[in-house]
Amino acid sequence: MERADASLDAPSRATLAEIVDGFIATHAGAPDFTEDERAHLRRIDGEPFTPADSEAVATLFARRG
Repeated sequence: MERADASLDAPSRATLAEIVDGFIATHAGAPDFTEDERAHLRRIDGEPFTPADSEAVATLFARRG
């Protein structure tokens, strides 16, 4: 991390931070959710799956470049 701070520009350090945050989120062990968060996740899990509209997805990605 010291080497990244010393040798990368700010946008590259921000990208690296996102990668590290994602890695930690998927490798840090059991998630630490509050009971309200767990209840919300259970509600979401019980909802039926609705596939995304392919045109809406293409529009979103076109806007983001």
